[in-house]
Amino acid sequence: MTRLALIGATGIDWWKDPKKKAFVESHTPDGCEIGNFTPKHGTHSVESLTDEAYNAPFILEQIVRANKEGYDVIVIDCACDPILEAGREVSNIPVVGPRNTALHLALILGTRFGVVTVQGEALKKCIEHGVRKEGLESFCAGVRYLEMPVLDIAKKPEIAQKEILRESKDLIENHGADVIVLGCTALSHEVDLKPIMEELQVPIIDPWVVAIKTAFMLVESGLSHSKLAYPNPPKKKLNEIPSLEGSFDDILKE
Repeated sequence: MTRLALIGATGIDWWKDPKKKAFVESHTPDGCEIGNFTPKHGTHSVESLTDEAYNAPFILEQIVRANKEGYDVIVIDCACDPILEAGREVSNIPVVGPRNTALHLALILGTRFGVVTVQGEALKKCIEHGVRKEGLESFCAGVRYLEMPVLDIAKKPEIAQKEILRESKDLIENHGADVIVLGCTALSHEVDLKPIMEELQVPIIDPWVVAIKTAFMLVESGLSHSKLAYPNPPKKKLNEIPSLEGSFDDILKE
C-alpha cells in the first residue's frame, strides 16, 4: 500500500473542505493511504515570495515529519512549489512540486506554454520566478492572472472558470501558447476544465492532478530525486524557536 503525504503550504487546513478531499481521493488509486500534513503556522494563502518565506520552516517541519512517519512520497499543495529544493534535501522519499511537474509536462504535450493563476502581481512574479528557475523562460508565452484572489475562488467558481477561458484564449491567440498550465492548486476542485479544453483545443494542465499522479508513478517505478542534486544539509548548532524545537534534530542539529 502506497502512503501519500499531502503537505499543506499555508496555516489553513484545506483538507477539511469536503470538495477538495473528494477531489484528491478521486485521483488516488484504490487502497492507497492519504496523509494530511498542515503547517502549525503560516499565512492563509501563498501569493508571493514573502508568503513562501514566512511559511517555509513550518512546511519543512511537515516534510521531515512525513519521512519519520514512514510515508512513501510527498506532494506539496501549492503551485508556487514553496521550498521544493529544501524539502528534497531533508527527505529520503520523493518530494513532488505541482508547478515543477506541470511545466515540464507541458513540453511533452506542446511546444510553448502559458500560465493562468489567480489575482496579484506578486503571485505573477512568483510564478515567473519559478519558470526562470526551471530554465523554461524561452518556452513560456506569458503568465496571466484572474481578477480574484485565491481565497475567493470557492465563492465564485463560475466566474473563475470564465476568466480562465478568457486569459487562456488570449495566451493562445495573441502570444503563441499551445498548452495552458494552471498556476494555483486551489482552482483544481472548483473549476471544470473539460469544456474549456474542448473550446480551445489545447491541453490545460491541472498541476495538483499531475503532481498526485506523478507521485504514485515515482513510487511504482522505484524512483526518487537524486541525492547528488539534493544532498543532506550539514549539521550545526541551532538557535531554535520554541514551536520548532526538536523538529530538525536528526536533520540539522549537531
